[in-house]
Amino acid sequence: MQLKTWLKDLRRLGRVDISWFLIWVMIYLGFLTLDIFYPEFWVASSILKYTGIFLCIIYAHHKYGRDYMLQLALLFTFLADTILVWTPHVIPGVYVFSVAQFLHLMRLTKLPRRALSIYAAMISLFFAITITLGLTPIYAIATVYGLELICNLVMAIKNYRANRKDFRARCAFYGFSAFICCDICVAIRFLAITGTIPGTLTPIIALLVWVFYYPSQVLISNSSNYDPVKRQKFAKNKSIG
Repeated sequence: MQLKTWLKDLRRLGRVDISWFLIWVMIYLGFLTLDIFYPEFWVASSILKYTGIFLCIIYAHHKYGRDYMLQLALLFTFLADTILVWTPHVIPGVYVFSVAQFLHLMRLTKLPRRALSIYAAMISLFFAITITLGLTPIYAIATVYGLELICNLVMAIKNYRANRKDFRARCAFYGFSAFICCDICVAIRFLAITGTIPGTLTPIIALLVWVFYYPSQVLISNSSNYDPVKRQKFAKNKSIG
C-alpha cells in the first residue's frame, strides 16, 4: 500500500511540470553517473549539484511565489552549500544550514517572524556558552543543527498524519526523512575523515550523501503551505477587439 502511494506521488511530481521534472532527473542521474563512473570529474559533478540546489530556489519562486519563507530557507541552504562545496570553512557552512533549518521550522510551525531575531540571539548565546565550556565548535553548531532538523521531521510527520491526502505534506515528510538520511551519512563521513571510525566505506558514504540530499531539496521545494501560483497563458488574458 505504501509503495503504491510512493509511485502515485512520483507520477504526481512528474506532472507538476514535465520540464522541471526532466531537469531534476537529468541533474540527479548526471552527477550520480559522474560520481560512480568518472570520479576524476568531480568539478563537473559539483557544478551539477550546485546548479540543482540553485534551481530549487527558482522553482519554489516560480511555483509558490507567495511563500517567502520557503524561498528564504532554500536560499540559505544554497548559501550553506556554496560555503561547504567551494570553501574549507565547515563551521560557517553548518551555521548557515542551521539558519535554513530554523526558517523551515518557522514555516512548518507557523511561528511569527520575530522568532527569527530571538533565535539569532539564543543560538549565539548557546554557541558562546558551549565554546566557553570547552566543546569543540563544530560539535556545538552541529548539535543545534541536528536538533532543528529532528524538530522539522517531527513537524513534517505531524502534518502528514493530520492529512495524508495532502501531497505537499507528504513531500515535506519524504523530504525531511531524506534529509535525515543524508545527514547521518555526513556524520559518518566526518567521523571517518577524522579517524574516529574506520574510513574504508568513505567513498560509498560520500555518494549516499547526495543520493539522499538532492531528492530531499526537490521534495522540500514542493512542500509549501501556500497554493501554487496560477500563471495563465497570455493568449487567455489578452483582450479581444
